[in-house]
Amino acid sequence: MSQSFRLNRRAVIAGGLAAPFVLRSSFAMAATELRLTHPADTSHPVHTAAEEMVGRIAERTGGEINITIFPNNALGSPTDTAQQTRMGAIDFILMNPANIEALSNSIGAINIPYQFDDYAHAHRVLDETARDWIEAQLLTAGFSWIANFEWGFRALSNSQRPVNTPEDVQGLRIRVPPELAIKAAFEALGASTQTVAFQEVYLALANGLVDGQDNPVSTTFAAKFYEAQDHLALTKHIYATIMMCANPRVWNDRLTEEQRAIISEEAVTAGATARAEVQSSEEDYIAQMEEMGIAVTRPEVEPFRARMEPAYEQLRATLGEETWTTWAELVDAARA
Repeated sequence: MSQSFRLNRRAVIAGGLAAPFVLRSSFAMAATELRLTHPADTSHPVHTAAEEMVGRIAERTGGEINITIFPNNALGSPTDTAQQTRMGAIDFILMNPANIEALSNSIGAINIPYQFDDYAHAHRVLDETARDWIEAQLLTAGFSWIANFEWGFRALSNSQRPVNTPEDVQGLRIRVPPELAIKAAFEALGASTQTVAFQEVYLALANGLVDGQDNPVSTTFAAKFYEAQDHLALTKHIYATIMMCANPRVWNDRLTEEQRAIISEEAVTAGATARAEVQSSEEDYIAQMEEMGIAVTRPEVEPFRARMEPAYEQLRATLGEETWTTWAELVDAARA
């Protein structure tokens, strides 16, 4: 089946910001037009997997479902687009659960620092032991959960010194997103944190407003933050997922059961593809940054985890004892 990209002028005008990536099928029949937004750069595995996904959905539904992709925060900030999806202005979203902490404190448990042993452990928690719990939390917050994609484990970059121990973080001025878990983790390590919007991070680094930032390796590479940094530490302090969700009214009322099944199947496939590509590309991105002069360190995790008690106390108070205990049991169950 031949497919082509073309700009949807009405969507651009309605969005009022940036031109979307539009994957159109060649079917002549009338289609249900839906919008999907996400914060990833167009070179990121999350975006490329999403492109493939919407193409397969169009093909499998015989042209009944066409999904327009708005990447790179084209329709607003992650928190803004989460609200728009919840209200129904946007149909689908790929979002970090931390972006809806204002709507659901409990969902912030996913971002507790140093709780996951590795990628496989994180996947078992999100896909298996905590699946029903996460789905219920998202529905209560106003979202229908569809599938898990991936950002990856977060790494710390900075312009001042290599990071091998927790003491090396002390005193660094670190940009953080508006997410409590990340802020609490770095403050527990003695860093000074400053909240800066993602689209302003590069300039903040280049101008020396902050010394460093934390993001998954693929995000640091795609956003070219390394151009304003000298050091990258694979601290793996927080595993960052990105979940595909829908507005519940769109999901249940505008789509048939068969269409929902097709979208769910293709989203799970795309999520698995994104996960595999994020992990396989990490070492390649690291090698490329090293060739550009970035010094890369791989600190032992345990000394950092041992400093997290102040962050855990703060997060436990925010999440509540019941959520903290329930989530800890789900995380531990995935180690069995």
